[in-house]
Amino acid sequence: MAIVTMLAVAVSADLTDQFDRAVTEVVRADGLMTILSPLRWITELGSTGAVIVVAAITFLVGLLVGPWLHGLFGAITIGLASAANELVKAFMARARPDLLEPIVIERGFSFPSGHALLSMVGYGVLGVLVMRSRLPLGVRRGVVAVLGLLILLIGASRVWLGVHYPTDVLAGWTAGAVIVLVYARLTRSVSPEPAAAAVDADPAVPRSDPPGPG
Repeated sequence: MAIVTMLAVAVSADLTDQFDRAVTEVVRADGLMTILSPLRWITELGSTGAVIVVAAITFLVGLLVGPWLHGLFGAITIGLASAANELVKAFMARARPDLLEPIVIERGFSFPSGHALLSMVGYGVLGVLVMRSRLPLGVRRGVVAVLGLLILLIGASRVWLGVHYPTDVLAGWTAGAVIVLVYARLTRSVSPEPAAAAVDADPAVPRSDPPGPG
């Protein structure tokens, strides 16, 4: 969370203005308007409604691939992240960007980006569950890659739409990543029989057979 704190301090001291302006001008360059136009719809995948659906999916994935408590904890984590984001927004009270004409109108405060934070937490927690599942490795990696791309696009969409500064998005991503790492750490499952599991995974590992009769 040190990075988030540093960003908050820098934002409060108006030290990020040049960075925010430079990145925003790149994202909103005339030559990219058509290419990036799908971001208008992709951004909705980071909305509160979408993240609620992701929380429900996370719980269902936990039920299907287990342990179900990990899915429940994941859904709760997503809900708590949403509440924490609103508290930080109210504390920072950063106004929405006025660097350019926004494509859509958003109310409320700007720092950190809720879409960036919630998409990182929602899709990140879901990615943790998928990687721990018994799906084929290629499928797991493919799903996680798609989820990661969604997180990046949702964050970029907030700057492109003109409703967030780049530092809002960076803070949301960073805080969300910390939450996902904490979730992954707290729910990390340890095999109750690590030695047996190691032998099963590698038949070459020496083993002691049970003594025979007599």
